[in-house]
Amino acid sequence: MTLHFVVLGDFGSGLPGQYDVAARLCAWRRTHPFDLVITTGDNVYDTGDPARFDEVFFRPYSCLLDRGVRFRASLGNHDIVTDDGRPEIREPAFGIKGHNYVVRKGGVRFVIADSNHLDVAWLRQALVGEPGDRWKIVVMHHPVYSSGSEHGSTPGMRPELPRLFRSKGVDLVLNGHDHNYEVTKPLRGIRYVVTGGGGASIRSCMPGMYFSDVCLPRYHFLWIRVNDTRINVKAIPARGRAIDSFTTTGLD
Repeated sequence: MTLHFVVLGDFGSGLPGQYDVAARLCAWRRTHPFDLVITTGDNVYDTGDPARFDEVFFRPYSCLLDRGVRFRASLGNHDIVTDDGRPEIREPAFGIKGHNYVVRKGGVRFVIADSNHLDVAWLRQALVGEPGDRWKIVVMHHPVYSSGSEHGSTPGMRPELPRLFRSKGVDLVLNGHDHNYEVTKPLRGIRYVVTGGGGASIRSCMPGMYFSDVCLPRYHFLWIRVNDTRINVKAIPARGRAIDSFTTTGLD
C-alpha cells in the first residue's frame, strides 16, 4: 500500500508567497493525486483570528477542500494567540482533533503534538504503536533542530525528545516555526525536517550547524510518498523543480 500526502507549514499569511505556493499545490495535485495535507502550524497569522479564515485558508486552498482533501493541522505559536487555538480546533476544515492527537492512515502513525504546551507524558504514550503501524511520524510546530536565523533549535527539547523518539522507533519528525526548508543528517536513524516555507516571509539559514544536511530559504511544500519499505520526501517550490529530496528506510 502506498500513501501520498503533502506537508505545509507557516503558511496562513495572506501574502503573495502563500498564494504562489497554494497555486503550485493545486497544480501539483492534478498530476500527483493526494487526499491528505498535514500542517506544521502557524495556519492563521498573526493571531489565529477566525475573521481571517476565509482569506488565508478557505480561499487559497479551495481547490483542495472542494475536492475532499482533508487537512490535519498542528497548532503554531500564532494560532494559539486567540483563545488558545480553540477557533481552529472548532473549525472542522482544519481537522484538529485537539491540542494533541493521533491520526493513523496507510500504515503511518501521525503523532501531532501542540509544542506550545508540550506534554511529554502524552507524547510518550501516543508513540506506542498499534497493529498496522509501519511508520511513526511526529508533527509539531517548534523545531528540535533548526539552523533558521529567526528562531533556531527550540531550547529545552534536547536531549529529552531525541532520546524519546529513538526509544519509540520514530522514523521522521516534521516541524515548522523557522520560515525555510531544512533537513538534518540522519541523527541516530531519524531525519528532522523544518518545513516552514508555506507563505510567511522567508528567513535565512545560519551556516555551519553540525546537524544540518540541507537548509534553503525557499517557499515550498513537502510531497511525501510512503510504502512498506521507505519514505520518500521531496521539497517542491512555488516554481520550478524540486529543491531537495531524500529517502528514509527506518534503517539509517
